[in-house]
Amino acid sequence: MILRILLCMAAPALAQVHIATDTYEGAEHFVVRTPAATYWYDRAGGGFSRLIDRDGRDWIGFRREPWNEFPASAASSYRGLPNFVFAAPEAGAGHPGFTQCTSDRDGDSIVTQSKSGAWRWRWTFFADHARVTMERAGPDAYWFLYEGTPGGVYEPDEWYWGHNGAEPMRKMPDFVRGERVLGHFEWVFLGHSRTARVLFLARGEPDESLDSFGVMGNTRAGLASPDGMTVFGFGRAKEAKPMLRGAPRTFIIGFHEQAVRNDASRRTLAERIRTLLSGTLREGGNRERAAKAKYRQ
Repeated sequence: MILRILLCMAAPALAQVHIATDTYEGAEHFVVRTPAATYWYDRAGGGFSRLIDRDGRDWIGFRREPWNEFPASAASSYRGLPNFVFAAPEAGAGHPGFTQCTSDRDGDSIVTQSKSGAWRWRWTFFADHARVTMERAGPDAYWFLYEGTPGGVYEPDEWYWGHNGAEPMRKMPDFVRGERVLGHFEWVFLGHSRTARVLFLARGEPDESLDSFGVMGNTRAGLASPDGMTVFGFGRAKEAKPMLRGAPRTFIIGFHEQAVRNDASRRTLAERIRTLLSGTLREGGNRERAAKAKYRQ
């Protein structure tokens, strides 16, 4: 009887992640539907082109054209997540719109590998968040980027953001004019004043590399541009310099269904992130111990 109850409890949880295939901007995607979000994952790019919340707002909004034009592509092809690899010869691995990767489904996970085999990462999806683990890192430094539009629209006057060491902030640094906020962040959140949720991003392991935040408009007018995106990066120095190295390395992302207006609501989010990270690190330790036991056999 107890086993039957446990199985009945587990079945709905497993059923909350549905992975199908579809096409967006001319590229084949995995479409991952969960109660909290719908993720569109470019199989050849190895990254998300769309991240859609419960209300149908796309917090990334990748488009192919204009392609790789500064700053115009802040409204199109620069967008994505996690945009891991910046350096040649596999620049673009982890970024939608590129073709440096192959991606396959493994249960509730998507495993991506660069064509050379030098890079491999795994996204695992849950009802209320997603986790990526860099399982094999190439010889070059990399970063973890979110480039998109909080709340699904370019309105920097309505955006806010914060991190583990700061309450919500409304001042947006103008990326086009060389402004950045640099620091060492454990996690960050981004929101829109008219949206009762935030997107959070967190790193699983401590690291001394610089992180950065800014807003890139799609014209030389900077923040006053008609369109654009946020630019947040774990392991990104000011002059577009990746700083992360090695594997394994883990990150989590998700929507928090509450606006973060003050320190009290920030503490609520902080507790949720701590709980998710502790489970992630515990699971990672279990995997490592199992691998070592298998090796000893």
